[in-house]
Amino acid sequence: MRRYGRGTVWGGVVVLVAIVVAGVVALWPEDEEKPTIPVRAREYRPTQACLLTPASGLADAQSAQAWAGLQDASARTHVQVRYLAAAGEDTPGNAGPYLASLAVSGCQTVVVAGDTGVQAAVQEAHSFPKVQFLLLQGSQGSPQATSAPAGSNTKTLTVTNPTEARAQVASELEQLTKG
Repeated sequence: MRRYGRGTVWGGVVVLVAIVVAGVVALWPEDEEKPTIPVRAREYRPTQACLLTPASGLADAQSAQAWAGLQDASARTHVQVRYLAAAGEDTPGNAGPYLASLAVSGCQTVVVAGDTGVQAAVQEAHSFPKVQFLLLQGSQGSPQATSAPAGSNTKTLTVTNPTEARAQVASELEQLTKG
């Protein structure tokens, strides 16, 4: 009978470990191409369009549709969009500072929803000649809202129901930002 020495046993263990490692490496799944995660960041143009809403903000149906229109246009044109609600009393005098805030903070286009915001824009638009104001007015809007001087930096968008605001705002913003 033949005796094996310690060196022979360790040699057998090393060979066995090498075979196991080789088998694991051979059976290891190949590196599959990792799924790419879509990039959610969008490169925006240096143009901003803003929405002034009544105090109720996007709870106002016309404002919500106008905001959706701004977002639609932003997706197609890469214009930055944001909104601001005119908090407090529902008067043109109260809405004026909110309107001015948007006009001086870099908004090239300001969409205005709500009768008092529209009245404030009609009164104050001349103070911001480089800003284009889109005034959303229902078909039964106040007569004061339509008294914007011809050729000024205001344009009235008459909508018969709030859902029309989305398409009109998107279309106007896309026209204003072509280029």
